[in-house]
Amino acid sequence: MRILFTAHQFFPESRAGVELVTLGLARELKARGHEPFVLAAKRSLPGGIRPYETEDYEVGGVPVRRVGRPEEGPARPYRLNYENGEMAERAREYALEVRPDVVHAMHMQGLSASVVPALKGLGLPVVFTAADFWTVCPVVDLRRHDGAMCEGPELHHCVRCIAARNPDPRVRKRADLPGAVVGAAGLLSRTPLARYSGALRQVADVRERPARIRERMEGVDRVLAYTHLTRDLLSRNGVGAGNTLVSPYGIDADRLLEAGAARRPSATLRVGFVGTLAPHKGPDLLVRAFRTLPRTVDATLEVHGGGEGYEGYAQELRRLAGDDGRIGFPGAFPGEELGRVLAGTDVLVVPSRWYENGPGVVFEALAAGAPVVATDLGGMSEFVRHGENGLLFRLDDAEDLARQLRRLAGEPGLLARLKEGIRPVKTVGEYAGELERVYAGLVAKK
Repeated sequence: MRILFTAHQFFPESRAGVELVTLGLARELKARGHEPFVLAAKRSLPGGIRPYETEDYEVGGVPVRRVGRPEEGPARPYRLNYENGEMAERAREYALEVRPDVVHAMHMQGLSASVVPALKGLGLPVVFTAADFWTVCPVVDLRRHDGAMCEGPELHHCVRCIAARNPDPRVRKRADLPGAVVGAAGLLSRTPLARYSGALRQVADVRERPARIRERMEGVDRVLAYTHLTRDLLSRNGVGAGNTLVSPYGIDADRLLEAGAARRPSATLRVGFVGTLAPHKGPDLLVRAFRTLPRTVDATLEVHGGGEGYEGYAQELRRLAGDDGRIGFPGAFPGEELGRVLAGTDVLVVPSRWYENGPGVVFEALAAGAPVVATDLGGMSEFVRHGENGLLFRLDDAEDLARQLRRLAGEPGLLARLKEGIRPVKTVGEYAGELERVYAGLVAKK
């Protein structure tokens, strides 16, 4: 089969979760005799690719075409984030060139949901993976501007959430607007006044986002979700109801199994964090919890990761650690070093403040034989089973996290029992096999 993957960004500049899963899956399918292709968006920057300009290259033997996104800025119509005819036409052109049997949309941010009807218009089956909550949340992670967890779009919150994530401090101030003011703007955005106000037109675009995306998602033949949480949240918001298969992705587990075999017993409990040093990932919660452990507790904490884009927050983390010599900040490391890092880690902590959907670092730690301590939120709690292969603690509760760490350090046999409770993780080969069956079924129906 010829399979066209779409993504919001791709290698070499972008190498986060969706990109890693897409490339790993494409390479595995290629090894099985299929022909994968990737279509991705790329941020347009001065001196680089221009809006809607294309570039072709290969990554790991997989052909890739990237399309320049519309230029960033407050004046850009917000509608282009989810409805973009130019992007749809570029997707259609590429599909006509490579003639896939099936399209697998791994992400549509940047490309927009308009690519679905464009590809369906060519008679192609379309599979969509809900790698995050983009289809129902304009800021993707369902974490509101005020820090509360969210379960679906509400205009008076969505406008402020978008403002809160804007790099322009003048725009960010709008996140502090009272909900009643934003609600009034929503009502005005339905009147003729919106024709004369750029701000009201932007509010109208945000207001219309849920319905527009739902309408386009109706053309998807099969929705895949990594977790039951994602399936349920999307279904309640009109996306994929009755048409969603829950299937976590697989990882390359071989090198991590070696890391587990290389781990040596230690009298010191070696606690680790791996990820971006960003507020929503919660490493400050872990540092605060760890600092409350008595000095008599034989434990160390290594915080691995960089703070790109969150430099001030990363500095604050080091200030929080103070003069506690038990806490180290080794920084970021190349992906191929993950096995080495996990071989020196007895337990990994994932203190995220949002619904981690398909948390790769959890899968990787478990594959390496390291139990996980995680926030008791859907997305993580589906894989970390309290008292079986890890421990769970209450959202944003440093005291409860510290309690779990004290248990690991002081409760005889607990760490060993949790290690024994770890089951084999799904491999990328197993995941590719599942998708082959999904693709073949859709192609047969076509």
